[in-house]
Amino acid sequence: MKFAIVLAALAAVAVARPQNQLTPGVVPILDFQESHDEFGQFALSYLTGDGTQVSEQGALVPNSKEDGFVLVKKGSFKYYAPDGQLIEETWTADGNGFHAEGSHLPVAPDPIAAS
Repeated sequence: MKFAIVLAALAAVAVARPQNQLTPGVVPILDFQESHDEFGQFALSYLTGDGTQVSEQGALVPNSKEDGFVLVKKGSFKYYAPDGQLIEETWTADGNGFHAEGSHLPVAPDPIAAS
């Protein structure tokens, strides 16, 4: 929650500041949205001045024993690497662990069949 408050305050400062007076190396936050409810569900997204986009959603779901709840999350981000390549990733985090997909991620080689 503190992170969201700080991020919102930074967004307000970045938007209110005249664009011709930006400090070199500081990337303004152009858009920030956050919502949550009493059931533990939330959504968060932001866009920065350098084109970085982040979004994340989460919800509490019953655990496998059905005696409690677990937070299930999914999200995505994209940004430009220093070489200009667009990096895009989508991910999920749930009872099956953390799983990420993106063309920039290494891929394990195919297994070699035993003879």
